[in-house]
Amino acid sequence: MFKKFTLQGNRECIRTDEEMIMIDKLAADSAFEKYSKELLGKYLTGQGFRKWKTRAYVRRNPIDLLEYIDIQKERYGSKTFTINYAIMPLYVPTEYMIIGFGDRLGTLISGKDIWWDYAADEMAKVSFQNVVQAISQFLMPWFQKYSEECNYRKQLGKDGKKSFCGYDSQLWLEALDGYEDKERMILETLHKLKLPKGLME
Repeated sequence: MFKKFTLQGNRECIRTDEEMIMIDKLAADSAFEKYSKELLGKYLTGQGFRKWKTRAYVRRNPIDLLEYIDIQKERYGSKTFTINYAIMPLYVPTEYMIIGFGDRLGTLISGKDIWWDYAADEMAKVSFQNVVQAISQFLMPWFQKYSEECNYRKQLGKDGKKSFCGYDSQLWLEALDGYEDKERMILETLHKLKLPKGLME
């Protein structure tokens, strides 16, 4: 249990060869699609997020930051997944989603990476229920914190001139006050990234 939160459905990211043999891969993939949509997708759309690309959800917050959540499957077929999250300013020119101001859901829960299991239907259901609970308890308050400009400014100031994963804290800090035509820049970013049209509202 971490911060009054009980993990369920979590396991090591990579399965052994012996474990892999026991998995019905088609059934696992079917369970993933079912519960990622019925549980996680339904919850996120209820929170104002819009589906983007294959497994991502996005929302525009009150200070024009893009809030981003995606489901990342383990790449070699272990039938596990994790959740990535980030925010980025829509008014800074970019050609791609910048995830430097973010992390994985596990870091908010326990300070370490966490992967969830979807190798069988019931396990997938438990895993996605657990993820929804974690997002509600940990990630939504994180997004809320950075929907307030004072908190966003403070964090950018702490990061100084450090740049990583395409995240340039100094540029983002300067952009808060430096762009005269933010709406035009936002529209350009929405167009370049092919973000959902509803974010223009």
